[in-house]
Order: sequence, then structure tokens, then C-alpha cells
Amino acid sequence: MPQFNPQKDKLAVVIKDFTLQKKSEIFFDRYSEPYIISLAIDESRAKQAEIDFNVLPFPNVRKGDTVSFDGQGHLVYGPKNPGSFLAYSVLFMESDKDVREFAEMLEGIIDSEAAKIGAKAMIAAAPTHSVAITALQKLSEEIVIRLQKNKDDLLFRRSGTLLRGVTPPYDILRTYTSSNEFIKTNIRIVPLNSSNNLGEQPKPRQLKD
Repeated sequence: MPQFNPQKDKLAVVIKDFTLQKKSEIFFDRYSEPYIISLAIDESRAKQAEIDFNVLPFPNVRKGDTVSFDGQGHLVYGPKNPGSFLAYSVLFMESDKDVREFAEMLEGIIDSEAAKIGAKAMIAAAPTHSVAITALQKLSEEIVIRLQKNKDDLLFRRSGTLLRGVTPPYDILRTYTSSNEFIKTNIRIVPLNSSNNLGEQPKPRQLKD
């Protein structure tokens, strides 16, 4: 592979796979309805007070099933050059209804919860990696609270901050394996100049006042 140039080359944060190790206690049916919400802010998004988000549902998943993705994996971020930093947060949720209906609600939830915590003003005042990850953590916490009111359950949460000025830059080619009693997942940082068009691509969203 050619040497990665952190000043101009693109990368992607991808979920390679996840395993549903245990269902939420409130579910007694054979199948679960998990879904993934991802949020990301890089240097350019921070300066524009924008956020990248993605949602992907998985109907009819049983305990013990592993969901894997072809190609590089499911995109959490990119492919883009993040600039000096990239902050991201990934939520694994479980729904008590058809998760395909949920995707249409997510934009409104992000807008209202971002406005509630003042995310736009927070990031605009200091568009740095520390402020970006703090804003993402607060926003993801509020999203979880909102979704729990709809009787959805948080299964797992994973957050990260990637920096250009480390060795290797952005932790490129590293895979993070993490788990709890509900979910085990692998998230990988890869050089990726083009999308494999697997599922929905991350969408930019202007943060609301």
C-alpha cells in the first residue's frame, strides 16, 4: 500500500461486524430489532457547525448472530480527509418496534437534542477536538435518553478521537475490538479513497440553534 499522506489522503471509520451477545431484558421474542446510530465531527465540520450522521437498522437478529459487512465495512465516517482531528460516537440501540420506521425520525431527534444542549454554540466557540468529542458525548447521551422514552434500549456505546499529529496519524489501519454483555464489535480505521456504497452513507447535518 502507498504511504498514507495525512495532509491530503482520505480515510474512513468503518464497522466491520457486530455480534448480538444478549438481548435487552424487555424483549422476549425470538428476534431483536437492533440499529446503529453514528455521529462524527471532523475539523471542517466543526468550523461549519455541522455533524455527519448515519443510521442503519437490522430487523430480525437473533441472540448470538454476527452481522458482518462486505468490502471495507459500514461507514461511520468518510471517505474524507479529517483535517487535524476526527471525533465520533457510535450507539447500538434496540427497538421495540419496526426499526425501518425509526430512520425517518432521527433527523428531528438530532436537531432537537443538539439545540437543547447548545451544541452549535459550543463548537462554534472553540472548534477543537476536545470540544467536538464533548459535544458528541453530550448529544449522544441526550439521544439515548430521548430514545429510551420511546422504550428503546441502549445496548452499547463507543466513542473515539483520532488525531493527525500522532504516529501513525489517525491510528490508521488500527482495529478496535470492544464489547459488553450485549454487543461485541470491531471498528477499523482504513485509508479509503472511495465508498463501497454499502448501505446508507453518512449525511451532513447543520446543527440548529
